[in-house]
Amino acid sequence: MNQGFSHTPSGGASNPKIQSFLEALRNSQGKADTGNTEATSNPFSEFQFKKEIEKKRIESFYKARSEEWNGVFSSKQKETEKRIEQLRDELKRLALQMKTLNVNITKAVNSPVVEAGEYHLTFLEHLKTAIQDFSLKVSQTNTWLEMYNRRSRKKSFYWTQAQSKGTSFTLNNERAVATSVG
Repeated sequence: MNQGFSHTPSGGASNPKIQSFLEALRNSQGKADTGNTEATSNPFSEFQFKKEIEKKRIESFYKARSEEWNGVFSSKQKETEKRIEQLRDELKRLALQMKTLNVNITKAVNSPVVEAGEYHLTFLEHLKTAIQDFSLKVSQTNTWLEMYNRRSRKKSFYWTQAQSKGTSFTLNNERAVATSVG
């Protein structure tokens, strides 16, 4: 006879550990019948349930991450727009100063000289040098602005044509050759 496995006439085990295990097993089966029998009796459905929970967790993570990125992007976008407006205001003020500078230079050059002296000579030479340096930078800036405006017109033409003619314009073989690199 085996030790610890003596059988009783009722068919149960006499070992208290085995008896409590069997009782716990019966109780868990009774609870499964009263609750969701499909989730506990079918391991595949339990796996699907866990998979759905994981899928929802991942979706909520990506949704929160997307909202965070949108917040960062929109704040950077607003900051960029604010900086652009500030620069436009500064450029408007500089343009007004240019007009004022033009008026002041005209007054300084046209003012009569009562007694010609070293002061007047030095002043006008300094003014001439400053205007030459300034006009060099202005001409470089004008050249750059003309190029920028020309490119902007070309871009707007391209997108207008692309919008009106569609892929027959954008995927045209001649355009592909003309815009290809190399």
